[in-house]
Amino acid sequence: MELTQRESAILESVVSNFIETANPIGSRIIAKRMKLNLSPATIRNVLMDLEEKHLVHQPHTSAGRIPTDSGYRIFVDKLMKSVRLSSPEKKRIQENLKGINQSIEQILTRASKVLGEISKQLGVVLAPRFYQGIVENLQLLEISEKRILVVISIESGPVRTIIMDVKVTIDSKKLEETTRILNERLNGLTLKQIKESIDLRLQDVNEGDVGLIKLISESADELFNFDDQPEYHIGGTYHIVAQPEFSRLDRVTKTLELIEKKQNIIIQLLNAKARDSLSITIGGENQDRLMKDFSIITSTYQVGEVNGILAILGPTRMHYARMIALLEYMAKSMSNLLISSMVN
Repeated sequence: MELTQRESAILESVVSNFIETANPIGSRIIAKRMKLNLSPATIRNVLMDLEEKHLVHQPHTSAGRIPTDSGYRIFVDKLMKSVRLSSPEKKRIQENLKGINQSIEQILTRASKVLGEISKQLGVVLAPRFYQGIVENLQLLEISEKRILVVISIESGPVRTIIMDVKVTIDSKKLEETTRILNERLNGLTLKQIKESIDLRLQDVNEGDVGLIKLISESADELFNFDDQPEYHIGGTYHIVAQPEFSRLDRVTKTLELIEKKQNIIIQLLNAKARDSLSITIGGENQDRLMKDFSIITSTYQVGEVNGILAILGPTRMHYARMIALLEYMAKSMSNLLISSMVN
């Protein structure tokens, strides 16, 4: 949608003022705050044009205007000015994340709380999607006469161990040969690639223990599944419920229902453009009925070749530019922290 320079300036003023105050914005307020030397009457005419284009609307006949989802979308895509986090905000993030050298799960839990506290919205952290991970090493170790321990290591990621029952005893030499063959044919591939093509990659093997290789090929879906259930962490419930939009009981109920049904949030995040560094979904752009009053901003953090997702979920009236700056800084901090924790 093409807007005139005047329409763009007034729409930007409506959105910015509404984000700041949570109150409908009238022509007189816009006239005072803008430096365009426009009369309130001229501004009212432009507001009517914006209303006809479904970019703003009046919640009540005598009230000022507030942005629609489409108005927010044009603001985010074309009118919004980027901002940077202040030094105190960066310091606060670093202090909250500093000293965490525990499990990945604890790091992600802390990160969701930091996001929620600083954004005053709902902070969501989705654990890395390790199906993107690259297999670095595979080991087969005998633990008893007919039991094999399979150890799969992922670059910059976790190690998965599974015990497999075999029908016959396999001597150590055959086990070493089988391990070598598997590493030659599978190392450097992603988990997804292995699951999709392991039959072809191992079909002509005539070294090692052929029976064990066949068993590993048939068990690939289980062996190479590092995403049994998406792991997610949510922080900041108190902050989002305290927003002015949710002062009405019905909206508070909807918010709590959404938080309780966390799977809705997860699906929304997984459907976001995880390959992009940033994705913004506004109000009615969300497919789930519980999400119609919310916006979601997602960013990806990286652990080597593997991506995880950070998100801020809040009412459509949120400070988008600041939330983007917060997510991008958190993503960099998370990537550095996770890589450091795995190295140490």
